[in-house]
Amino acid sequence: MEREMPDNSVVVNLNQFERTRRAQVSAETLSVLHGCRDLLIEGATRVLTRQTEAMENTLLAMADRSPLLDTRNSYYSAQGILNTRANELLSACKDAYCQTFNDFAHNREKPAGAELLELSLVDDQDYEITLAVDKATSRLRYNCAEELVALDARIAHLLGRSDLSENDSPLGPRILCEALLDGITRMQLEQDIQIVLLNQFDLVLTTELAHIYQSINRYLIDRGILPDLKVGAKSRAQNTSAAQNSPASAGPALAMQGQTGGDMFRLFEQLAHGGSAAAGAGAGGYAGGAAAGLAGFSLLDSLGQLQSGAMMLPGGGRFELPLLEAATIQNVLRSLQQSPVMQAASPLDAVLVDAVAMLFDVVFDEAAIPDRLKAQIARLQIPVLKAAMLDRNFFSQSNHPVRRMLDAIATLAVHLPENEAGNARMEAISQVVSRVLDSFEQDIAVFDSAATELEAMGTLLEDTLEETVDASLQQDIAQLKQSERAELAPVIVHDFINRALKEQSVADAVREFLRRDWAQLLTLDYVKEGEQGAHFNSHVETMRELVWSVQPKADMDARLMLVRILPGLLKRLREGVAEIGLPQKLCDRFFATLVILHANAVRPNAQPVPLPDITPEEIEELAPSPAADIAAMTAPVSEAVPAAPEVEDEFTLRARALNKGDWVEFHYDDGTFRWARLGWASSIKNTYLFSDQDGMNSFSISLHRLADKLRRSEAVLVERKSITESAFGKLMNLFRQKLGHA
Repeated sequence: MEREMPDNSVVVNLNQFERTRRAQVSAETLSVLHGCRDLLIEGATRVLTRQTEAMENTLLAMADRSPLLDTRNSYYSAQGILNTRANELLSACKDAYCQTFNDFAHNREKPAGAELLELSLVDDQDYEITLAVDKATSRLRYNCAEELVALDARIAHLLGRSDLSENDSPLGPRILCEALLDGITRMQLEQDIQIVLLNQFDLVLTTELAHIYQSINRYLIDRGILPDLKVGAKSRAQNTSAAQNSPASAGPALAMQGQTGGDMFRLFEQLAHGGSAAAGAGAGGYAGGAAAGLAGFSLLDSLGQLQSGAMMLPGGGRFELPLLEAATIQNVLRSLQQSPVMQAASPLDAVLVDAVAMLFDVVFDEAAIPDRLKAQIARLQIPVLKAAMLDRNFFSQSNHPVRRMLDAIATLAVHLPENEAGNARMEAISQVVSRVLDSFEQDIAVFDSAATELEAMGTLLEDTLEETVDASLQQDIAQLKQSERAELAPVIVHDFINRALKEQSVADAVREFLRRDWAQLLTLDYVKEGEQGAHFNSHVETMRELVWSVQPKADMDARLMLVRILPGLLKRLREGVAEIGLPQKLCDRFFATLVILHANAVRPNAQPVPLPDITPEEIEELAPSPAADIAAMTAPVSEAVPAAPEVEDEFTLRARALNKGDWVEFHYDDGTFRWARLGWASSIKNTYLFSDQDGMNSFSISLHRLADKLRRSEAVLVERKSITESAFGKLMNLFRQKLGHA
């Protein structure tokens, strides 16, 4: 059922909600990203390998021409590294880039602006390295500009993002240059040599990288990623966006932002003096003056008496406002406007009363604030009016103590469940309001201390809820994480095995063992612990040692190293195959083959001894499958629900933009609603885990089902914005309309 939200609502206006968040990476997307990664780093290292001799010659020539001994030595040292350790160097660069890329793919990016959290002096060498990376990045980007426009657009589309900044793409020159430097750094070289090598790599790649990017674009086109993209579309989109966001085209919203404070009081003065003669004859009595019978009365003094109860009128009369009880929501300022007290008000005071009355009208119309909280706010009407008349900064300062107090009360709405804890919090709020009513005369500091107390209450409740939610959701989160890792495991494990075997001369028996048997162990490890798990990394390292161990050992040092590591390697291999329950027949066959392979590794000319054959059918029959174990670990957290349509629109983007701690208001067919707080969002399966206001009960919902609820107005995103700021925005419009009709 469609619901029209009021203009002053604190729930999110979906047309203006601009937060973004990294789209989740599915297994299919990750597989495509891995392909792009390999094309880039393999292409780059292949070019660098091919040009190693040319780089050496260049460095020797530069050393001969250099007049400075230190510089000459740096060139010679860099040339020596390329001559003797080029394979090791490029392998380190490749590993560094793959690690950086994986961090991006698995949402382990360095937080934006993290480097600004701590200020420190930068020495000359650090500055030189930063400058070298910047120059290398700029040169590569300039020479690949056309290819990068299309590539950035395709990667952004693949990741479900509207745009991708120049330095945010995992395939961009910045990430590549930083990874190359990281790989060079791992060689434990002096910084001068690092800079020399980075510059040489950059000069070689400058003429070749565009071709690599073209191959990546073709790879993405073959997989249907923006096949019809026209070069330059991104730039035009950015220019259009910039034009739309320029001051000239920002429209009333931008103007309002800067005018809400000072302009509001000028509007009041215009309404009170000449600009509103017609309007002044209305309920507020703007054009009124002091009546003869109340000539000695002060409106401010009258408000002080009304705050305490009743006031006596000349001639023995008595006036009092309607009694506001704990459950009463009534705008008593409207009654005040119709009372004899207003006869003593100046035109400007009459406008101020009308403005504050409108402010409370807006607050009382706010659907997101529960009625019992509105009743507490209603008790503050006279003190707020008094404060506005005493300190007119109330209308211009968003952090004014009175406004802070009202905002703090409204913010507590999400922490007032209909239970004992919610009732206790409500009582604490009531006590703060009562203290203001009893003590406020003319000192605004009363509101300041009350606002501070309420804000501290809100912070404490948020922190307590955070701890409760984190504790209560741990089991559900663990299951959801395992479930999403199970979806990615085949891609991740396949990638690790491919990288271990790439360009290595390995017997078919070892390849079969790694792809068929060891892959099962890595899959179970990954599902249980993830890529950072100790067991997963240990078994990956065992796999790499196994591949190295069967390579020919041409020198004595390598043979001695094999002798040293072999007992531990065989022990870990036997433990691994036991963990996956590999049948004894397959174990015996594999370890017998290893004996021969290791013998051949130290005696390359020896002939292998033939082994009894085992048919593929027998292997299929004997080999275990981890499917049942993985299924048991990834049982669903909640009951299955009908699948929601997978529509990509603004509601899907808003759902993706949710962050931990955000609140959503879920509406039901019986007219009720409840608040739910996002406790965790999966990065793979697009599942959101919500908890109630106390954090004790939880439920999960898919991204597209949540987006569908937003689309149907069955859920609204709750925006934590100032209720008074929202109200004053509406007041500006109302008073401008009054001036227009005056």
